[in-house]
Order: sequence, then C-alpha cells, then structure tokens
Amino acid sequence: CHSCTSVCSPPRPQELAMKMLARSLITGALGLAGSALAAEQPEVAAVLAELKAFEAEFGRFKQESDLELEHIKAVSAKEQAALRERLQQLEGAEHRRLHTGQAESIASNTGNIAANAEAIADLQSATDHTWLILCGALVMFMQAGFAMVESGCCRAKNVQNILMKNLVDVCVGTMCWWAFGWTLAYGIADGDNHPFANSNQVFGTGFTEADANGIFTTSTAMLNWFFQWAFCSAAATIVSGGVAERVQFPGYL
Repeated sequence: CHSCTSVCSPPRPQELAMKMLARSLITGALGLAGSALAAEQPEVAAVLAELKAFEAEFGRFKQESDLELEHIKAVSAKEQAALRERLQQLEGAEHRRLHTGQAESIASNTGNIAANAEAIADLQSATDHTWLILCGALVMFMQAGFAMVESGCCRAKNVQNILMKNLVDVCVGTMCWWAFGWTLAYGIADGDNHPFANSNQVFGTGFTEADANGIFTTSTAMLNWFFQWAFCSAAATIVSGGVAERVQFPGYL
C-alpha cells in the first residue's frame, strides 16, 4: 500500500480465493433476500388489509356495544324508579293499614275493657253475696252452740225447756225482725236524715223493684237482711241463757 510504511508481503492466492468466494456468497444472499421480500410483499399487504378490516369491525362492535350498554342503563334506571315508586306506595299502604289496625285494636280493647269491667263487677257482686251468706250461716249456727252450752250448764230436767227457748228465739226473732226489726235498725231511706228509724221496708216491703215489664232488679237489701238477722237471733239467745232455770216458758215469751 502507498500509505503503509512497512513493507507488505503480496497476497497469497488462497486469501484472494476466499475473499472472492465470500463476496459472491454475500451477493447471492442479498439477491435471494430481495427476491423473497419481493415475493412476500403481496402476503404482507393482505395481512395488513385484514388487520385494518378487523380494526374497523372492532370499532363498529365497540360502538354498538356502547349504544347497547347505554340502552340497558336507561332501561335499568326506569325499572329502578318504578320499583322505588312501588315501594313507597306499599310503605304508605302498610302505614295506613297499621294506623287502621291500631284504631281497630284500640276500639276492640276499649270494648274489652267495658266488658271486663262489667264481668268484674258481676264477679265482685257474686263474691260478696257468697261471703255474706256463708258468714250469716256460721253466725246462725251459734244458736246450736248456745243451746249446747246452756244445756250443759243446767240440770237434766231443764234441758228440754232450754232447747225450746232457743227454738222460739229463732222463730219469733225472725218474725219480729221481718216485721219491724229491720225497719227500726236500717229503714232509713237514701237522702233522708232520720237518725234512727223510718217506715221503709216494713213487713218485708220494698226489698225488690220491678220495671214496667215486670223485670226485677237485683239489690243487696235481702242479703243484708239475712246477715243482720243472724246476729239478731244470736243476740236474743243470750237472754235465754241468762234466765235459764229462773223463768218459766210463758214468762220468757
């Protein structure tokens, strides 16, 4: 070489042959690549065309999907609004029904309270009657107790006289109590200011009241009469015990 200062040896024939062979191979490969690329250009163009068509189809599908999604959202919003309105109507109807049910319940409870009050009053009256009758019967049996006491404290010959006096006490005492005893003790009429006695309910009158249809109304007058009669008879028997074996029977009467 002209630029080389050193002395170069001439190229050998083998190296020249190798360089020529490499150049020919590279030239052939480039030719083949060019021809192959020229042959594949129609196929690449077809693939690109299909890709563009697919991209256009995808765009159209996406647009249609967006439109369909918007339609579905609109329909769903309408259905939700209708459901909310229906729910509000049902809640209003339920609220009105609850108020109506509460009113009916209150009316029913009011009626039940009135009925229960009447039933309680009837039960109280029946209980009072039963208790006073039982107590009056127990007081009446004091007659038998006094008869046993007086008979045990007297001689045997006077037992019959003592028992007769006790029996007369019950019979005569009942007649006197019915005729005027109750009137003297409890014959004061409502609203009267008589301090001791009155002529009400003498001889057993005025213990019951009847309306124009002849239906009698109940009262506690007879019950009180029976209860106080038991004490009246028992008190009269004390006298027979006090005069036992001291007064004859006609004088006792």
